[in-house]
Amino acid sequence: MNLLRVLASLITLTASAYGLVNHLTPNLARIPRETKLFIIKNPPTIPLPKSISYGEESRKYRRTVYSHDDWVKHRAPDRYVRNAFSIIASGIYKNIGAEILTVTSVAAFIVVWNAICGTYTDFSGGQHPGILHDTVIPTLTLPMAPFTLLNTALGLLLGK
Repeated sequence: MNLLRVLASLITLTASAYGLVNHLTPNLARIPRETKLFIIKNPPTIPLPKSISYGEESRKYRRTVYSHDDWVKHRAPDRYVRNAFSIIASGIYKNIGAEILTVTSVAAFIVVWNAICGTYTDFSGGQHPGILHDTVIPTLTLPMAPFTLLNTALGLLLGK
C-alpha cells in the first residue's frame, strides 16, 4: 500500500512539473501551495533555430506562376548542360550537402578499406589481393538478410 502511495506521489509531482496536474487531480485545492508554483499553464515555446537554412531563406523568392518563357527555357535543347553545371548552385544541393558529404565519405572509406584489407577488382575484371590481405584485419561487410527481408515491405510502401 505504501508503494502505491509513493508511486502516485511521484506521478503527481512529475505531472505537475509538466502542467498535467489538472488532468490527474479534479481539485487544485488538494495540491500543496509549493507545488502550485510549478504548474505550467501554457505549453513551453519552441525556440527559434539559430540559423535559418538556405531552403527556408530562399522560400520567399520562389515564384508561384510559371510563364511561357519559363516553359521555353525549361524545354530548351541545352537544358542538360545548363542543369549539369548548376548542380552545385542548386538549392536542394545546398540543403542536403552535409548529408551527401557524410554518405559519400563513409562509402569511400569502406571501398578503400576493403581494397586494402581484402581484394579489389580492376577495370579489366581481374581480382588482386590488397596490401593487408593476409592479415587479421577484416573487411567491412553487412549481412544481406535484412535487405532481402525488407524488400517486400519497401516495395509496398513505395508502390502506387
